[in-house]
Amino acid sequence: MDFKKPNRKARLAQLGFLIRHTFTIVGRNRALLAPLIAMWIYASVMVLLFFVGLFLVFYDSAGSTWFLLGGAVMFVYKFFFYNRAELTLSRLTYDTATGGLPTRREARREIAGLGSQVRTLAVLDMAAAWISSRKNKEGGLMGLLLGGIGEVWDLVNHFMLPAVAIDRLGLREGVTRMKRLKDHVPETLAGVFGIDIMGGVIGTLMSPIYVLGTLAAIACGLFFGASLPEAFSAGVLGDLSPDIPEFGSIGPDTVFNWLPVFLIAFLGFILHAMLARAVIAIKVVYFTLFYSRLIHAEALDPDIRADLEGYLELDEQDVTPVNATT
Repeated sequence: MDFKKPNRKARLAQLGFLIRHTFTIVGRNRALLAPLIAMWIYASVMVLLFFVGLFLVFYDSAGSTWFLLGGAVMFVYKFFFYNRAELTLSRLTYDTATGGLPTRREARREIAGLGSQVRTLAVLDMAAAWISSRKNKEGGLMGLLLGGIGEVWDLVNHFMLPAVAIDRLGLREGVTRMKRLKDHVPETLAGVFGIDIMGGVIGTLMSPIYVLGTLAAIACGLFFGASLPEAFSAGVLGDLSPDIPEFGSIGPDTVFNWLPVFLIAFLGFILHAMLARAVIAIKVVYFTLFYSRLIHAEALDPDIRADLEGYLELDEQDVTPVNATT
């Protein structure tokens, strides 16, 4: 398989395309939104705990330790929580694509007993996260190698999810099936196996938000610094350097306050987490339909089967929207 990394424009085009056509399957069964909402809530609470803990640090509160500890526990457990939610979403997608209208509870009942697979996927996700963090610290060939490992795992992981959720396969059986399927993928779909779908799209979307948000926060910290909580005060600019020139109302006696930067960082982390979970959910739906089309084509609802070809190939011209029902 040839692994190709799309450029920024291609990533955004992939995201827009998949969002539009993911609504086809979501429109058939709104229950598909439940796992995503659960992941959004979990991610938001986790970020909130961290930032409340940091907020209390500025006030030298002993309670900060408990909030930071709670955030750390949620950070570790998220790998297990997210994998179970993604398996639930995968099962919901398959059952909906085959003509059913399953609820989240019914999907969770279908994946009951998959605890060992969830734990294995979670541990491998932890390893992939560690590798991803290391690639930014390593340069040259090692950095490229670690980055490649992370992208390959992202592809394998999203293929494994439907193999586990639909056919209850273990990791070894799933990898074996993936190798076998590689030789039976239709030529028109072969390239999709190697596409790093939406790779890095979150960074692409968030970069301008972070830059503009940080600039706005710094401006607020300068203009309103004297009236904001003293615990976040960085002091007057003249303490940094007595040679700071005056720009209008900004000068050596201007008080800078970190609170706006803190709040922008909090909102940025929340938005980043929610966007990341949304992109993951879209990829779970995509790969579940991909797997279903290759392994269980006969079980798919006839109304959706023909329209999957263009969707799976990421080919705008070959996709005809399916009439959605609620």
